[in-house]
Amino acid sequence: MNREQAKKLLPIIQAFAEGKTILVQEDIDWRYLSDDADFNLNPLRYRIKREPKYRPFKDAKECWQEMQKHQPFGWIKASHGYFNIIGIMNDKINFGTNNNWLDYEYMFNMYKFIDGTTFGIKEE
Repeated sequence: MNREQAKKLLPIIQAFAEGKTILVQEDIDWRYLSDDADFNLNPLRYRIKREPKYRPFKDAKECWQEMQKHQPFGWIKASHGYFNIIGIMNDKINFGTNNNWLDYEYMFNMYKFIDGTTFGIKEE
């Protein structure tokens, strides 16, 4: 292996060490690399699986539509507990008490749907 090959393979090995999913090319197909991988020195045969990108909701309609995809409906979670959403406005969401309105950006960063999915919209 030369230095240029090492530079190309280093991010793959780093991602593998961090627990990210690595794909390896076999002929024209890509498959998941196993946890006990024996790396071939050809860096072009490997790639890091792209994680989906999410963004905060832009308005109440978008939030409502996405909420309907997650069960149990209206429940979210954070490191400090589970909560039921009781109100949605165009720029804020409410759970718990009448005066607990938080903006979509904050909710995106701090909460997840109860199924573990990011509390936001998946961008394609």
